[in-house]
Amino acid sequence: MGLAEKLEKHYGDMQDLEFTVERGKLWMLQTRNGKRTGPAGVRIAVEMVKEGLIDKRTAIMRVPAGDLDQLLHKMIDPKARLKVLTKGINASPGAASGKVVFTPKEANSGRKRGKRSFL
Repeated sequence: MGLAEKLEKHYGDMQDLEFTVERGKLWMLQTRNGKRTGPAGVRIAVEMVKEGLIDKRTAIMRVPAGDLDQLLHKMIDPKARLKVLTKGINASPGAASGKVVFTPKEANSGRKRGKRSFL
């Protein structure tokens, strides 16, 4: 943990650390700036300012403009009580609502009747 903190201070960013254990000894292999979602990038930048690791200007410049788009998508409240119907890989960072349809013809038909749908 001490080495991780030292590397984060040195690079001024959250680190993704790779290591191995060989013959009972821990070996550090490499480190690189960690990947994160837009919301996580904002949260990490704010935390790093609070910890005095970076200044506000650096925090703002650290979050790519494209990542801010993720903050604008509608999302389900993470604190909401939900009945999970299924799980899968998301196609976008947001949430959608409406009837699921499987052809453009079905989507257009529903749209003409004022129904929201998505393919």
